[in-house]
Amino acid sequence: MLAVSFHRSFEVPVYILRPFNTFGPRQSERAVIPTIVRQALDPSCDAIRLGDLTPRRDFTFVEDTAAAFCALAASNDAQPGCPYNAGTGAAVTIGDVVELIRELTGTKKEVLHESVRSRPKDSEVMALLADATRFRKSTGWKPEFELREGLEKTVAWWSERIASNRIRSDASFSS
Repeated sequence: MLAVSFHRSFEVPVYILRPFNTFGPRQSERAVIPTIVRQALDPSCDAIRLGDLTPRRDFTFVEDTAAAFCALAASNDAQPGCPYNAGTGAAVTIGDVVELIRELTGTKKEVLHESVRSRPKDSEVMALLADATRFRKSTGWKPEFELREGLEKTVAWWSERIASNRIRSDASFSS
């Protein structure tokens, strides 16, 4: 809103992009997907420990998010001061993501709920889903990567890190 205020008050050409739940290689384990992938692959983890599996998220692969920023920068039709959403328009539960990652990694590890990993009561947003219609009309951008393909690339990156013993958890709940 501060950026919009500067746009309106001082005619600063501010362009606003709101990417939805970006994921991919090199992402911090403070985010849910790398937390799940590392626990699924890491032999020192006996289970996959998570909080609430029911929230729904619109996960967008990092290459699509980067392309969205480039599309906005290159667009002649985008309007300054107008917020644009960049997302796939499809939401999945965290539980669905866990099952897909278990399939991609071949793990049979049990998924355990730990209340300490859940957000405080009444603070969890249960569904985040992008409507990127306006952004697509203004830029022509659309995501190129399906969730499964992005997860395959993310799992491959983590597999290589774990195989070369280059894992260092930066999450407060690492195992």
